[in-house]
Amino acid sequence: MAVKPCIRIEVLVLGVIQNNVYILEGPDARIVVDPTSGIKRIVQALDGRPLDAIVITHGHFDHVNGAKELREITGAPVIASAIDAPIIEGEKKLEGSHPLIPCPVDRTVEDGETLEIGSTRWEVLVTPGHTPGSMCLYLDPRYGSDTDGNPVLVSGDTLFCEAHGRTDFVGGSPAAMNESLARLLKLPEETLVLPGHNDFTTIAHERRTFAHLLSD
Repeated sequence: MAVKPCIRIEVLVLGVIQNNVYILEGPDARIVVDPTSGIKRIVQALDGRPLDAIVITHGHFDHVNGAKELREITGAPVIASAIDAPIIEGEKKLEGSHPLIPCPVDRTVEDGETLEIGSTRWEVLVTPGHTPGSMCLYLDPRYGSDTDGNPVLVSGDTLFCEAHGRTDFVGGSPAAMNESLARLLKLPEETLVLPGHNDFTTIAHERRTFAHLLSD
């Protein structure tokens, strides 16, 4: 399947766990997703362009630790799910998890909410399983840079290429993960999936990977 995303995508692989840090640019807005370490690299990649939002998909250190510094440098607001926001802000700790650098969350979002950043309109999908408040963002091409492009799903550590996020951490749940995956697999098959680690994939490909979740 030829994939042409409906939004401009830059990816930087940064940090000790090789995170995918995304710069997503719509017609009039720019977002950084899950800034880990290496903030100088992110700022260099922005190259003076304004940043409209910092999105954190879940409250693990490798997705959070650069957010505070990037927020201070750019002035961009930080957005996260209402469930994981207390973890990101340092008010609540996941016992046994790697300590993180707390960051203020300027806006919290709920499942099913539409997140408008400029003219881009992202559907918020809260997908527990990896953490209680892990979230994904789905962009319909009507609200991207290219209405003829493929839909885009920012999947954090919920859905990877031929894999899913770990569920054995504190706050993880295999049953919740399966429900979250089954929900994501109902998205249009041409959707390009941008995971928190490793290669891009598509919903069509992951329907084959997780066919057992579609049997019901």
